[in-house]
Amino acid sequence: MTPTLAALLQRQRQSLAERAPTVFAALAAAPAQIQAEADHVLLCSDFVLRALITLPALLPQLLAQDALQQARSLSEYQVRVETALADTGYDLPACQRALRQLRQVEMVRLAWRDLCGAATVEQTLLETSWLAEALIARATAWARQSCAIRHGLPAGSDADLVVLAMGKLGGGELNFSSDVDLVLLYASGEGTTGPLPLSREEFFLQQARLLIRLLDERTADSFVFRVDLRLRPYGDSGPLVCSLAAFEDYLQSVGRDWERYAYVKARALTGQTLFAPVQATVLRPFVYRRYLDFGVFDSLREMRGLIAREVARRDLADHVKLGPGGIREIEFAAQSLQLIRGGQDASLREVSLLAVLPRLRGGKLLGE
Repeated sequence: MTPTLAALLQRQRQSLAERAPTVFAALAAAPAQIQAEADHVLLCSDFVLRALITLPALLPQLLAQDALQQARSLSEYQVRVETALADTGYDLPACQRALRQLRQVEMVRLAWRDLCGAATVEQTLLETSWLAEALIARATAWARQSCAIRHGLPAGSDADLVVLAMGKLGGGELNFSSDVDLVLLYASGEGTTGPLPLSREEFFLQQARLLIRLLDERTADSFVFRVDLRLRPYGDSGPLVCSLAAFEDYLQSVGRDWERYAYVKARALTGQTLFAPVQATVLRPFVYRRYLDFGVFDSLREMRGLIAREVARRDLADHVKLGPGGIREIEFAAQSLQLIRGGQDASLREVSLLAVLPRLRGGKLLGE
C-alpha cells in the first residue's frame, strides 16, 4: 500500500473510531478476513463510512447474519421490506424512515460485496434492481392501503396501480446512484365508496403522489430513490398517472421514435396481470415493428446527434457514462439494433443490455 493510501485509510479508521466506537469495536472483534475487507471498503467508499457512522447497528447486524458473504434473491428482499414495515402502521414518517434505513443497510451490503469481489458486476446490478423492485412494490401497496383508509378502494379486480419500470431498473441493471424511471398507469372504471369517496382518477393520483413521497422525499434519513416520471405520456406536461386507455391512444396516435427506444426497457413491477394484455397488443407492436424498420434511422441519427452535442457542450469526453464509448453509447447501439431488428427476431425483445449484447453478436449484428 502506498503512503498516500495508508494515510487515507488511517483517517477513515480514525473517523470511524471517533464517531462510531461501537462499530469500530465490532470490526476489531471480527475475523481477519472481515477486517481486511473493511480496510478495502473504507478506502474505496465514503458512502459506506457515512452509513456505518449514521447507523451504528448496521454493521453488527450484517455480521451477525453473515450477510456480507451471502447473495439475496428477490423473494428475500421482499421479506426484508415486509419485516421492516411491520410495525410502522400507516404513519408516513415511520414508513419513510423504515424504507430509507433498510435501503441504506442493503446498499452497504451490496457495495461491500461488490468492492471485495464477493459478487460479480452482473449479480450486483441484478440485486440492486431486486432491492429497488421490492421497495417500490411495497411502497405502492402501502400508499394504496393508506389512501383506502379515508376513501375506500376503487371497485373491481383491476383496481391496481401499474408501475412500469423504465431505463436501468426496467432492464434489471440498476446502478448504485441511478434514478428510477417510472410510468404510472391505471385501468378506468368506477371510483371509491369510502367515507370520503373519490373518482378513480383522483384516487390513483393521490396514491401516486404518496408513492413519490415515500420514495423521493428527502428526510433526515435521506431518500429511497430519486423518481423520474418524465417518460410518461406528454412528459412533464402530462398527468402524473395515466389511464391504460389513454396510454394506448397516446402510443398509437402520438408516440414518437425516441419513445419506442425508451420503451424497449419497459417492465411492470406491479399490476403485471393488468398490464399484460396492453404489453402484448399495444406496447410490443409500438416498439417492435413487424418488418425491418429502416424508417427509424433518421430518428436514431437525430438522437445520436443530440447525445454528441450534449457531450461536447458539457465537456464530457472522459465521462464513463455519457462520454464516447461510455454506458450511454453502448445502450444506444444495442437498443437501436433492437428497434430495427426486433420485429422479426423475437430473441432481441429483451430488457437487459447484458443479455441482449451476446444475442446481437450471435446474430452478426455486432462484432466481437
